[in-house]
Amino acid sequence: MSALLLSVIFYIVSSLLFALRTFLWLELRYLPSGMLVLALFLYLIHFFTVYTTMGRFPVGDMYGMVSLTGNFLTLLFLTLDKVLKKSVADFGFMIALIGFLTTLLGLPAEKVGYKNPFYVYHILSAGVAYASLILGGASSGVKFLVERKLKSKHIEGFMVPVNLLRKMEKILLNVGFIFLTLTLIFGSLWAKSFLGKHWINDYKLTLTLGLWVYYAIVIHINLVKGIKPTRFSLLSLLGLIMTLGSMAFIRHSVE
Repeated sequence: MSALLLSVIFYIVSSLLFALRTFLWLELRYLPSGMLVLALFLYLIHFFTVYTTMGRFPVGDMYGMVSLTGNFLTLLFLTLDKVLKKSVADFGFMIALIGFLTTLLGLPAEKVGYKNPFYVYHILSAGVAYASLILGGASSGVKFLVERKLKSKHIEGFMVPVNLLRKMEKILLNVGFIFLTLTLIFGSLWAKSFLGKHWINDYKLTLTLGLWVYYAIVIHINLVKGIKPTRFSLLSLLGLIMTLGSMAFIRHSVE
């Protein structure tokens, strides 16, 4: 059985365990997180095994890219869970489910990425950027749900501190913007070495540049003047929609 298939299995097991702990309040201690770590570890084994055997990372098509982004989400969650202790534990079910679905997409993938190192840096940066922006947008969505519960004085069930969610969305959007910048830089360097010019008329590149401009404006205004928390969260959700649209519907014209 391949490491990638085992990763898919452990992701779904982790998702079920997180669901039991979150919604049925079963005392499972570190078992759900342990399964999640194991799923990520198996994906990384697959990722680097492909590189050692073929000299390329498995990110040359949509499926490989989505799988990479989903596993970066898992890595971000595990890091935040370690730093913030139990504050983000209730996100585990959602993260494990996303990890399962995205890693599952990697199973039918046949193409692999280019050997050029700038392409690898470009893809890895894009993976971190998309994962950060998606998790930041998800934090904004959860913040709205929590605030609605607090206003209605319904505090049972799933709850996360609002201040924590505000910090998460700001930190993750800033991290996403930094890596989106690196994505464009490495993409330009790769295009120069592979195609002979830094920029091509490509819908994916154009939309990525548009995303960069959008987040640059949002982050700059927030740093200089400050944006009201509700408005910032709305802008974060709008960015999430554009990011998901870019990943799901827009393809590179150069393969």
